[in-house]
Amino acid sequence: MTTSPTARRTTRTEERLRSVIASRRRVARKVAHVASLDREELGRWASAALAETVAHAAEHSAFYAGRVPRSLADAVAKDPAAFQTVPFTTRQELADAYPLGMLAVPRREVTRFDESSGTGNGQSIAAFFSADDWVENNLVVAHLLSAVLDSSDVVAIAVPYELAGVGQDLDRALELLGCTIVPLGAASPSCSPERMVHALRRSGATALICSGTRALLLGEVARRSGIDPGRDLAVDKLLMAGEGASPAKKARLAEQWGAATYSMFGMTETNTLAMFCARQDLHLVETRTYFEIVDPRSGQLLPDGETGELAVTTLASRAMPLLRYRTGDTCQIEAAPCPCGSPLRRLRHRGRLGDRIAVGHGWASQLEIEDVVLGAMSRPPYFFAFDVDGSVLDVALPPGSAADERTRDSIAAEAARRFGATTRVGVLDVPAFEHALRTSAKPTMRNFLRATEERLP
Repeated sequence: MTTSPTARRTTRTEERLRSVIASRRRVARKVAHVASLDREELGRWASAALAETVAHAAEHSAFYAGRVPRSLADAVAKDPAAFQTVPFTTRQELADAYPLGMLAVPRREVTRFDESSGTGNGQSIAAFFSADDWVENNLVVAHLLSAVLDSSDVVAIAVPYELAGVGQDLDRALELLGCTIVPLGAASPSCSPERMVHALRRSGATALICSGTRALLLGEVARRSGIDPGRDLAVDKLLMAGEGASPAKKARLAEQWGAATYSMFGMTETNTLAMFCARQDLHLVETRTYFEIVDPRSGQLLPDGETGELAVTTLASRAMPLLRYRTGDTCQIEAAPCPCGSPLRRLRHRGRLGDRIAVGHGWASQLEIEDVVLGAMSRPPYFFAFDVDGSVLDVALPPGSAADERTRDSIAAEAARRFGATTRVGVLDVPAFEHALRTSAKPTMRNFLRATEERLP
């Protein structure tokens, strides 16, 4: 009996779906197994995974084939200490390899093609994910989000869905948890900050995912609309993604929204790198990535507890493995166990190397300046801009804060204590500043940096 074309297509479709389901079950079993390991077991697993990653990159990545000889890959498999001789990878090298130079699997195996926003230096970089890479990250993120979210939560996502995978990744992870999702996106003409606030109210959202800077903007928009975020909205969890947040910003957001604040950390090219626990600590996702802290100048490995540049090696990225990728982030790794019971070490994010600014008697990060200014402000809106003129820290504040002597004195005293800098306070053009926040798909601390030609008189 001859099988019809329709029947053959149906059979092929069924076989394909069975294959996809089997693959996802295999990935889910791996994620569950690695998540169950204690600290010692995780260390042994990471060593084996690291050797596999180096071997895969050396054999299948055109970029790494010329940098990591097979002999070095074999040495890493025998002795993990040999990994320290693997060359670093830089963001500029990823930009130079754009768009396909970092690919390590056949094109047909690529499920997702993402691009960075280019906010670092204006150059976009590409990121590739196979189906297994993508599903594994979704499952790992879902597992970590479950520390504070469950199926009773309504979660609003106000991060970009375009090109970079963060919006889709969080969307799928939350779907796995059974959460109700409110996809607000970022800087869409059809979803203004005012509409976002009303969507939060109408949906009864209990959690909001966005950058801390966007959360400050939405809190101010709500206040002007006669809505008290802490009283009139159900949001009791703020999950911050896309930028670091100073202690002062977290305190202001907790006060403004009446919500607990949690930080997340990741990059387009690596996916999720660190996630929060129920105690609001930030834990490294060591089930997917190998982490090092290195001296920014020499590249020498630093021990846990010292502050340096974070370098990462992917352990679950077949399509685009990265070896010793220098992130440009200043970090510290805390090896002492967290009271939450997780075997994953904790991360202290200290800001971006490229965002450090010469001021006073040394250097300050944008996050440190943010901590000084927001820590002194006592009234909304919590907006400010700053610039540095030699040893002088120029700060522009909203009219009410600029006129407040206690706020000005507090900023001056803290800037002198921390940075050895004097301060000059002016008045912020709030409408112009807010317009910049509204039209930015990724409002971060960079919005607060004043251009030289806009320096206060």
